[in-house]
Amino acid sequence: MKRCSVLVIGLGYFGQAVAETLLQMGHEVVAVDRDQQVVEAVRDWLEHLYCFDATDEEVLRRLGVSEFDACVVGTGADLGNSVLLTAILRDLGAKFIAAKAVTDRQAHILRKVGADLIVFPEKEMGQRLAHQLLSPGRILEHLQFDPEWSVEEIEAPEWMVGKTLRELDLRRRHGVTVIAVRRNGQMLPNPGGEDTIFAGDWLVVFGRNADLERLVSG
Repeated sequence: MKRCSVLVIGLGYFGQAVAETLLQMGHEVVAVDRDQQVVEAVRDWLEHLYCFDATDEEVLRRLGVSEFDACVVGTGADLGNSVLLTAILRDLGAKFIAAKAVTDRQAHILRKVGADLIVFPEKEMGQRLAHQLLSPGRILEHLQFDPEWSVEEIEAPEWMVGKTLRELDLRRRHGVTVIAVRRNGQMLPNPGGEDTIFAGDWLVVFGRNADLERLVSG
């Protein structure tokens, strides 16, 4: 896996989670926050750390925005701030901009000024929780890509056990694709038609939300 460099602006819970996960994955992280107390609180685990107002274009320019593989704007609570930051990053040649949004209106504006990816942390966590509550023990993870399509990790139902993916023919019959199988803690990516589903398997499936719901409900 290529080691990437990512600029994270804003070290609230969201920004810290992004930075920490990227570091755990072996990537380089440069982080910026204008609150000195926040900066001091994360200094023990974030090496490349700066305290300044990132809306100052000249200061931000000196970081070499265009050299990063991606930039993350984690200041979604302040609409004006996040929009200005996104516009500045685009003007400075950012290759890819991911921005946190709180509302649909904010997301629309961020896309207009140059964000490549919009993230709704609170909304996505709420959707994930709702899916888990409605199907306790059946759905482990839910990741929604847009209003119609999602990826879910589901426990293999009894009617799949002992059959191969070719026999199940889930894409034609149910409109979903199995993109991985998790078995005994091991992830088996890109399973083939000859692979058999066993009791206790978890399937990572992709499809329309309505088709996934029908699959889970049996």
